[in-house]
Amino acid sequence: MKIQFIICGWWYDEFDGRKGITDFIDELIELQNSNEFIDVFWSCHKEPTKLVKDNFKYKVFENIGLEWGAYNKAFNHLDLDDDTIVFCIQDDMVIKDWNFVGTCVEHINNGVKIIGNGFNYPMMFQPQLEARLSYWLKTKDKWIDYVRKENQHMFDRDVECLSIRGSFMCTRYDHIKEINGFEYVNKELTYGVKEDGREFLLIDPYGNTSLYLNAYKFTKYFGMNKMKWLSNEYRKSPYMIECGRGNIDLPQDKDTPPFNIPGNFLIDGPVEYEEDIK
Repeated sequence: MKIQFIICGWWYDEFDGRKGITDFIDELIELQNSNEFIDVFWSCHKEPTKLVKDNFKYKVFENIGLEWGAYNKAFNHLDLDDDTIVFCIQDDMVIKDWNFVGTCVEHINNGVKIIGNGFNYPMMFQPQLEARLSYWLKTKDKWIDYVRKENQHMFDRDVECLSIRGSFMCTRYDHIKEINGFEYVNKELTYGVKEDGREFLLIDPYGNTSLYLNAYKFTKYFGMNKMKWLSNEYRKSPYMIECGRGNIDLPQDKDTPPFNIPGNFLIDGPVEYEEDIK
């Protein structure tokens, strides 16, 4: 068995304003050094720190596509076997329990095709409608216009899709090949103007566009019954907490209760636990 970690490198030791905190990187070093079947590759969108350079394989790619772009560029760069189990993780992640590795491997080996961390919002995806991102870019582009030309035939009907955030996912490389890689907004980040005239960097519109392009492919080609999550909580599970652009606490989280999820989508079922990140 081979396991490949692909880390989207951007925050390194600076997330949540706690510069110098390297727990995530240190624990990855230990994980890689203790398991000969685990390899860690950093797909970087800026120059990595010395700690990363000294301990991992890495490559700096053009900073386009946010995490989805980083992962897809890594797929194209690495020579992976079809049965390699792949963990895609952003580097602003707080790991509470590394046992997620064994848990995810077990479920992937039992037929699950992709696993996310905390559950996320479903969406009725209509490829021929104008994408929200184009509202900010003033381009009138449809959702399908953001899909690579060679994959546009895959987006042939409306689908009620389930979504997995790019902060964390586990799958197998042959499943990635089945959908011909990840989709992402292949444009440099730019600024939009809010209704009150304020400029803001379009990170969320770019990221959410890529997220739902891939949600469509996951749902349509893998099937809802092959998708699992570690938690029904937004951005967190008993195993890890996903930061939002380097921040652990986000204002919108207080208004996001646990999802009431129908079906057998949760690996461990709903879990109650005390928050341990202050």
